[in-house]
Amino acid sequence: MLVMNVITDEMYEKLIEYASKRCDAVMLTFCKSPFRGDDILVLNETKNNVKKQFKNSILKTRNCDYSIFSGISIHLPSREDNVSEVQFYKFDDSLKEYLLTKKNFYSWCNPKFPEDVTFFKDGYCWLYTITHEEMCVIYCSDKKEYEELKKMGIKFYEKDFEVMPKEKIYFEKY
Repeated sequence: MLVMNVITDEMYEKLIEYASKRCDAVMLTFCKSPFRGDDILVLNETKNNVKKQFKNSILKTRNCDYSIFSGISIHLPSREDNVSEVQFYKFDDSLKEYLLTKKNFYSWCNPKFPEDVTFFKDGYCWLYTITHEEMCVIYCSDKKEYEELKKMGIKFYEKDFEVMPKEKIYFEKY
């Protein structure tokens, strides 16, 4: 379900807390495009620092031509500057604290931070963001969860809860 409002401050903190109880993995994206020169150096330093900081929590790393919609790859002509690295981490307390250093999903932007923060439960995407589009989607598991999220202040474009069939939800084996 597409989120209408920007999730910031206390609402962001509540959502991260909620996600930490519900989800078991987080995906972070490091996209080289459209960066050049010093920005690539900053991006690589950020990526390496995140890997080092959470080395005990890393589940998987993979590269793709370009990452959108919670890790689904679209193929672009093979060029070095299109390569994104996506890193999957166990969602533990240290990663939760890291995610709480920002107070808005759309503040997570390359090159100084990973972008497109995405949460997974048992391999299925639960929430994904597309930072540069200021877009957030949550796959609510049921009406109860939908109502809980609305109580946090999250507003959805959809007027009523809609079930997304599991086969249409992005799955990543980690």
